[in-house]
Amino acid sequence: MVKSKKVLEVIDPFSDEYKDITTARDDRHYREFYEEVFKSIPTRARAAIVKNYLEYLSNASKPFYKLASPGTWLSPEAMMDSTAEIWENSFRLAAGATKYLYDLMTSMNLIEKSSVYYEVGKNIAVTPCEVVHETPLLRLKRYIPAGEVVYEIPLFMIYSIINGYYILDLTRELSMIRYMVEKGYDVFVTDWKLITDETKNATFEDYISEIMEAKEVIRSLTGHENIGGLGYCIGGTYIDIDAALNGGYKYLINLTTLLNSKIGEEGAGLMGAFSDFSINDIDEFVKAHNGVFPGEVLKSFFDWVKPEKAAVMFMDMYFYGNEYKYASDAVFFWNTHSTRDLAGPAHRQYLWEIYYKNNLAKGKMKLFNKKVDLGKIKVPFCNVAAIFDHIVPFPNALSTAHLIGTPKEDQTTIKIYGGHVRGVVNPHLYPVLEEFMRKHSGKKERKVNKGNIISEKISHVPQDARINGLI
Repeated sequence: MVKSKKVLEVIDPFSDEYKDITTARDDRHYREFYEEVFKSIPTRARAAIVKNYLEYLSNASKPFYKLASPGTWLSPEAMMDSTAEIWENSFRLAAGATKYLYDLMTSMNLIEKSSVYYEVGKNIAVTPCEVVHETPLLRLKRYIPAGEVVYEIPLFMIYSIINGYYILDLTRELSMIRYMVEKGYDVFVTDWKLITDETKNATFEDYISEIMEAKEVIRSLTGHENIGGLGYCIGGTYIDIDAALNGGYKYLINLTTLLNSKIGEEGAGLMGAFSDFSINDIDEFVKAHNGVFPGEVLKSFFDWVKPEKAAVMFMDMYFYGNEYKYASDAVFFWNTHSTRDLAGPAHRQYLWEIYYKNNLAKGKMKLFNKKVDLGKIKVPFCNVAAIFDHIVPFPNALSTAHLIGTPKEDQTTIKIYGGHVRGVVNPHLYPVLEEFMRKHSGKKERKVNKGNIISEKISHVPQDARINGLI
């Protein structure tokens, strides 16, 4: 009998089992740990590359050794196999070198990234939607209801500003957005725009203001004061801050979200180390990059925070010619195509307040001249934490239960046996989230006019912008 693999479970974050991993150490402990981690990454990366390169040389040289063996000369079949293997290795190396040249040219903006498998708007991000609100920083998208009626409470999904929103709307089988639409939810999603010279000086308060304004648009369109809120990664941090400052949510869902950077033995791990201003001069980094956090640099960082895994992928792509192993992977496509530049002031403040100073968790963070008190959040709360998450470590995500004011009996915590992205892009998770949402979304009887879901109040949005997932 084959034992089924555990995918997720609902847990009690207040139990003795999780008490130690959500207990904070002193700041000196984290400083020493972050210094060690920061110094170790380049060494680990070089060691991983050397290890994999030596393995490659060993594998590539084997057919030559076989061909040089006198025993092989006596067997025409063995000679043909060795020769064929040499040609195959040469072909793969040539394919890998071509891929390297292509990636180098895209990094220099000489050509655009492309994929033979996926295209946004064709087979990625194709759940029908319309733009219902637009500013220099944000497009708010509303997804066309699948049926004649929807649940009373609309769902507002806030995504991270680092990557394209469509990680939640990949292929038909993987799309969380499509799943929720088909279940009868009126879904609105933030599609943060690419940073321009006009918006590169946007602040943290600017982004929270965008969320506040988007909520008003949703209220206007749906006629409901309270909204269901779901935030992924940084989007979860944003939605919790907005909820603490302004309320207006019927329930909240956090997907792999960090609110507390100094918890457990390792704190925020690799992200904590690279976000420590006393170790890594972030201000100088932003200044050197024209006031932004460059998307390509961020992508390289996220690729190499797991050096051993990154080294294997590097060899697969550029030496073994095994791009096909990743080319048909929708998550890989999103990861390589969606990282964007970040507004310097906004992200700098995020790193300073939430990672370096840990002021959000301490109740010392201020926005709009008001303290952000997470204890003011009292609504039903669902928190998803992934045990293999290297961006938001499991203890950090889990510790949210102890920061918000929602009573224990109204909290649901889901432990995912996955990572930061693939643990969330997980069709096993969607029914569990939907069950939680259904309890707090009212009756499924609100009618929506699909032919005219854009209100006259916001009809200034250009018609050519209202396309499925392409903007």
